[in-house]
Amino acid sequence: DFLVKRLPGTPSARLCDLQPGDLVPVGGSVVGRGFEVTRIADARDVLVFATGSGISPIRSLIESGFGENEKIDVSLFYGVRNLQRMAYQERFSDWESRGIKIIPVLSRPDEQWTGQRGYVQNAFSRAKKIINPSSTGAILCGHKQMTEVYVLISNFCS
Repeated sequence: DFLVKRLPGTPSARLCDLQPGDLVPVGGSVVGRGFEVTRIADARDVLVFATGSGISPIRSLIESGFGENEKIDVSLFYGVRNLQRMAYQERFSDWESRGIKIIPVLSRPDEQWTGQRGYVQNAFSRAKKIINPSSTGAILCGHKQMTEVYVLISNFCS
């Protein structure tokens, strides 16, 4: 499964135009270092932040069984521009049955949207979710601006 944002005139457009059976050369380096989930193994509350296509590795994390431990409370703050860009909506009920609380956040919603608006850091700030910083872990995946989330979490924990 690949989550690809199609942009005209880019390799993503060529990838989206492939037909079954077409060959795709793969090479180069992988960006990032993966999730060191062992670092938050003792956490009772886990905050997961994903923006845009950053939900793809989070999906893998969730569907590999993360969050199914009844001893932890996992909240996923997932931000995209609008509902049409929110990937994996059809999996949300399954994720919720695994114990994941999903907080979708739209930065440019239509008038009918009744959920969270703005950015994930805004939704997190409004939720005031960190109860005990010493037992809370966080996973971030998405745009470079996600550093704002890290700073916000650090401020809540100090």
